[in-house]
Amino acid sequence: MLTRQCDIFILGSNGIKRLCTYRRWMLFLPLTLITVSLAVNVFLWKYYAGYGSLAAKVSESGKVLAEQKAEAYRLKEKMAAAETEVKRISSFNEKLGVMVNFDVEKETSAAVGVGSPGPPRASALDQPLPGSVGVGRRMNSLIEYLTSEISLQEVLQQDLRNSLRERKLEFEARPSLWPLKGRISSGFGFRRSPFGGKGDFHRGVDIRVPTGTSVHAPGAGKVIEVGYMSGYGLRVVLEHDFGVQTVFGHLRKSLVKEGQTVKRGQKIALSGNSGRSTGPHLHYEVHVQAKAVNPMKFMLD
Repeated sequence: MLTRQCDIFILGSNGIKRLCTYRRWMLFLPLTLITVSLAVNVFLWKYYAGYGSLAAKVSESGKVLAEQKAEAYRLKEKMAAAETEVKRISSFNEKLGVMVNFDVEKETSAAVGVGSPGPPRASALDQPLPGSVGVGRRMNSLIEYLTSEISLQEVLQQDLRNSLRERKLEFEARPSLWPLKGRISSGFGFRRSPFGGKGDFHRGVDIRVPTGTSVHAPGAGKVIEVGYMSGYGLRVVLEHDFGVQTVFGHLRKSLVKEGQTVKRGQKIALSGNSGRSTGPHLHYEVHVQAKAVNPMKFMLD
């Protein structure tokens, strides 16, 4: 039936002409396609009708997710700041412990317990955020750690406070103050020498400040030396109790004399650029039993 062909003729002034020839399937094919298309549209209409509400829900879910992520990152920043504060307190306690010979590590180990698992570290916050559940677990774990750590540091500070109260005079003699405030331009230990680039051992710290900045005694003591020394320029040396000495180099002017007793925080000199120096700064050393040690272990923040 569908393979039969039909001819269409046109009758004109010039006679009868054949216009075209078609088969019956050529008529049924377009009708079939139109029918199928209408059927598919009718079938999918119920899904198209709910598209608006579905799109609105998706948009709302996206906003909620964005808010959750923003809140998670804000909490992450707060946790990082809290851990930084814990580390600062811990460092402060450690320095106080040096002042009074209080073994912070020993006390911390006793408080935490030998063999106990280590606390979760805040480095977990640096990992990608896979989802709100993972973030919540890490945050809760870190909060528990920070809470216990802060409590521990508070206990240690209380113990240190009691020790300091009992040993006030000894503490005042310790060189715990910064002699002046400035930027550390060269630390304690091996370094590349600024004179020629060869390696040398730096016996103190260099604090970069303008010439004429006031230098203060980091602890109570006695002036045992005021004078010029090769490399140091004008130098002042203080002797504290318990075999501790402090040295101040490259000074412009001394405000104390040999044999003079100074109080903790008293102005003793003005910084300068004397001696072998590449620029205005204070060279500061701490000696314990005639051995140079890192001054940063004594200098409280």
